Amino acid sequence: MIERALRGCRAAVGPAVPLAAAGTSLRWAAEALELSRRGVLPGGVLWCSEHMATLVLFKDEELVRALAQVRLAPLAHLRPAQQDRLAETLLAWLRHGRGAGEVAAKLHVHPQTVRYRLRQLEELYGDQLADPDIRFELEIALRARQAAPAAR
Repeated sequence: MIERALRGCRAAVGPAVPLAAAGTSLRWAAEALELSRRGVLPGGVLWCSEHMATLVLFKDEELVRALAQVRLAPLAHLRPAQQDRLAETLLAWLRHGRGAGEVAAKLHVHPQTVRYRLRQLEELYGDQLADPDIRFELEIALRARQAAPAAR
C-alpha cells in the first residue's frame, strides 16, 4: 500500500524499532534517501531493512576509502579498465565461491577468462587472499567501489 501511494516518489521507510528509537529509524531513512540521491541506492521507495549493509558501509566513507586504498593498492598501477575487470572478478570470487565455473557464470565470461584473471590476482595479492580477515576487508572495499563508482 505504501509503495502504491508513493509511486513515482523517492521515499525511505526506516526499519521497525521500538517507539523510543523512532528517531534512529528516521535518521537511517534520511541517510538512505541521501544515498539514493547520490545513486548508491536505487530510487523509488526504499525499505531500509533491505539495505542495512549499504547503510553501514557508507556510515564512515573516509574510513572505507582509507581501507580501499590499502586493500586495493595492488591494483593501483593497472589501467582503469584492467582494474575494473580484476576488481569485478575478485568480488565475484569472494561472494560466490572459489570455483572458476561459478564465477564465470556470475560474470557471463568463459571459465578460462576467470582462471586467467584469478592467476593475475594471485600474482598481485600473493598470500593475502588466503587470509580471511583480508578477504573480508577486500569485500568491503570492493562492494563500496561497486556501489559508488563515482568515488574512485
